[in-house]
Amino acid sequence: MSFQNQISLNTKGHGDMKDITEQVAAVVNSSGIKTGIANVFNIGSTAAVGTIEFEPGLQRDMPAILDKLIPPSRNYGHEQTWHDGNGHSTCRQHCSDRR
Repeated sequence: MSFQNQISLNTKGHGDMKDITEQVAAVVNSSGIKTGIANVFNIGSTAAVGTIEFEPGLQRDMPAILDKLIPPSRNYGHEQTWHDGNGHSTCRQHCSDRR
């Protein structure tokens, strides 16, 4: 048995994080499935789904740490290839996905 649903979110852009725990729980509960795995993913190349202790300190720390590792001011190869203005965001997303 499988079940699929969609959650739509608006973000404020660079570094914005959302706690989707309640929305995911509501989808799982509405599925009627008692045992299984919930697969959460995003569409797009500049967003990431991850797990974090969602508290104010980490909400400040994680974007700052990622900006140190992957600074927005650097001229990324992705940007040089595609000229789409999202080299920094794409690199951050791929770094976040690989935890």
